[in-house]
Amino acid sequence: MFARLKLIVAALVATAVILSATPASAGTTSGFGDVPEDTYFTTPIAWLVEAGITTGLERGCFGPSDSVTRGQVAAFLFRLDLSLGNNPIAGENPFDDVTASYQIGPVGWMAASNITTGTSPTTYEPEAPITRGDFATLLWRYAEQPLGDPQHPFTDVTAGYQHAAISWMKAHDITTGTSPTTFNPNGLVTRAEAATFLFRFVAPGAVAPATTSSDCDRSIRNALVAAGMTIEEAKCAAPLLAGFSVDFLTQAVAGEVPFTPALLDALVTIQSNGCLTAERVVEFIQVYF
Repeated sequence: MFARLKLIVAALVATAVILSATPASAGTTSGFGDVPEDTYFTTPIAWLVEAGITTGLERGCFGPSDSVTRGQVAAFLFRLDLSLGNNPIAGENPFDDVTASYQIGPVGWMAASNITTGTSPTTYEPEAPITRGDFATLLWRYAEQPLGDPQHPFTDVTAGYQHAAISWMKAHDITTGTSPTTFNPNGLVTRAEAATFLFRFVAPGAVAPATTSSDCDRSIRNALVAAGMTIEEAKCAAPLLAGFSVDFLTQAVAGEVPFTPALLDALVTIQSNGCLTAERVVEFIQVYF
């Protein structure tokens, strides 16, 4: 069975090599391989890690261009409150569609604190991406709904419940908008933008660079998913193959170089770590052989 598993993983690696781009270089400030140096969001993301608000999506990956979901925003705000020395209490979660363990407490706290009323009395839509206008509103409510700021200059903001929040963000330099006259309230907030908004809201002092950095495993993980693995299987397997160069893996799969003891050890570890169940191994055998 192991001999066949070795061949299956080799086939998956071959597919990954074909489908995936070269992994991004490791970030030396943020600690994430997919966060470049010297962008507007590099320091905010480093602060997010330092403050314990995020650990990223997976090893070496923050996903700066990914949309932020409503459930992730709840977790960010809850952890932000913890980082500021407060004692947020998780209230009873009133929403039937919030089931992820890391979201239940934060969403319940937001509901109890009048930061959110959900999308209906029984739904929160935790997996839905959040818009810029709604993110502004949640952050404003978290800040206890300050009033009296000058009217914002953004002509594309039409929802009445968003005006005060966006005026507050503009007056306090949390946002400059997407242009001098637009905020794009219906646009989706990226994880990089969320980090930046929170960073500007807190306005922390010096941010210590990450003590470790690593390449992002996401490209090979995505390729393994494309090859047939589930996301969880690929997340399990990708870090175990990340130490090998693409050139070496290509040559090994093609039979041009022998499988080294290190690569064989990685394949054994993929099996012993339970990345693939026996049933999944059989499925891959049927697909590839």
